[in-house]
Amino acid sequence: MSKFDKNSIGNNLLQVDGDIIFKLENMLVKNGLTKYRLSRITNIRYDTICNYCKGDVTLINVEYLKIFCKVLNCDVKDIIEYK
Repeated sequence: MSKFDKNSIGNNLLQVDGDIIFKLENMLVKNGLTKYRLSRITNIRYDTICNYCKGDVTLINVEYLKIFCKVLNCDVKDIIEYK
């Protein structure tokens, strides 16, 4: 359980509705790349890229987002979205 989970005891963070949607996998398909290939191009661990594809990320690394955008020739909004 993460300290950011809504049910976490003692969590004093402001509770908000909405979700962060990760769309990295869609961008990989659009660009004809695999997670493995993106890992090799960027030197970002394969497991980390898998986590971004699944949306299994607690803290977002801004440097990774910049790298993804550069390699995939897209904007951040093409990779993550707040709904």
